[in-house]
Amino acid sequence: MTTLSTTDLEELYRRLGHRFRRPELLQQALTHKSFAHESESSEHNESMEFLGDAILGFLVTDFIYRDFPTLTEGRKSKIKAYLVSASTLSLLAIGLEIPQFLLLGKGEEKTGGRKKKALSANALEAVVAAIYLDSNVDEARRFLESLYAPLIDDVREGRAVVEDPKTALQEFLQARSLEPAQYLVTAESGPEHRKTFQIELKVGPRKLGEATGTSKKRAELDAAQAALARLIEEEG
Repeated sequence: MTTLSTTDLEELYRRLGHRFRRPELLQQALTHKSFAHESESSEHNESMEFLGDAILGFLVTDFIYRDFPTLTEGRKSKIKAYLVSASTLSLLAIGLEIPQFLLLGKGEEKTGGRKKKALSANALEAVVAAIYLDSNVDEARRFLESLYAPLIDDVREGRAVVEDPKTALQEFLQARSLEPAQYLVTAESGPEHRKTFQIELKVGPRKLGEATGTSKKRAELDAAQAALARLIEEEG
């Protein structure tokens, strides 16, 4: 099975600020199931993504609790939804250049897997799990504190839009007398206890967003966020 080179690992250690005692954990975190299947290996990052999602959710909730003690529970929930959304995680992963190190199958590579938000977001969650498994929760906290510090500052200073993207999109469309958004499930995959949903968002005949998530709600929120960003950019 192909592995990350020593040069790649050293570069990743530098970017992540963590030197792995067990580099095989980082290797697995960056191995997509398409690559594992082609290599006839059972080791890929799905289980680590599952663990990393839980660790990240807990730690981000703790950051919000400590940094925004006077906000209402509803407001804190909106901030959390923004900080753990696939769009945000994907941007953070791209900032670390994680996509360039992903081990993808040939088919996934050909269909632009390195540019897919879901794959980047999932890989970052898996990396969080890898750091935790290689060390402890305090090391995972240190990594995420550094990673999230600029975003939390943006939230604190009002530079980030943290409203429910579905509501924000609905209000945007209504203000311009446009048709309401339609959320269509275009694919489902995975076992019953851990399904993945692909959602396509359309406004009239236009496809404006697409997202994949471990629940329909999460995928719809990410699709709405992508569509809203696109519409705002088009208005210039």
